[in-house]
Amino acid sequence: MKKFFAFLMAFALLLGASSCTSCNKEVKQMETMVEQVVQSDRQYMCDHYGCGYIYYETQIVLNEWLDDDNCTGTVASVLNVFQIVEGGDTAYSPHVYMFKHTDSTFTIKVVDDAWMEDCDMAKDDITITYRQAYKNLMKANCIKPHTKDCVLRKMVGRYDCNPQYIFGGAFDDCVFVDAITGEVSLDNPAFTPRE
Repeated sequence: MKKFFAFLMAFALLLGASSCTSCNKEVKQMETMVEQVVQSDRQYMCDHYGCGYIYYETQIVLNEWLDDDNCTGTVASVLNVFQIVEGGDTAYSPHVYMFKHTDSTFTIKVVDDAWMEDCDMAKDDITITYRQAYKNLMKANCIKPHTKDCVLRKMVGRYDCNPQYIFGGAFDDCVFVDAITGEVSLDNPAFTPRE
């Protein structure tokens, strides 16, 4: 009987280790998911429409609420927004391309219109990954917004600023993480002067 219980305990430990490895692998894949899909979508735009495209946004939806004690920052979906402009000096035709990724689907939506309120990030040297931005936010001494949304964008505003990971929805309930320096702020850098 003791041998049977010892076998069950060993089997349970083996199952626990297996599921833990699976969990760690999933978190590791999620840590690079955002950057991988941004890179693949940018390559698609370059291959199909030329490298003069405009890169406006990366919209990230988390699996959990950001202010939940159990939030891990894992990603449910990523949507990348690009634009190309066709035409000459007197007439032009903008086309917005939206690439949406989930763990099981990939879609491309094309809208024949112009994208507003963002600056082009195609030439910005974005050195902070989504995962680093998430970790910086979680370490910061500030209230985390009740949201599952994060967007990487370079806003049109009064002041020139770096691209920002913006965690939250409304501008009065969000936290900004600089995509180049990693600095966390409650003030919108597109409308707050640098010191």
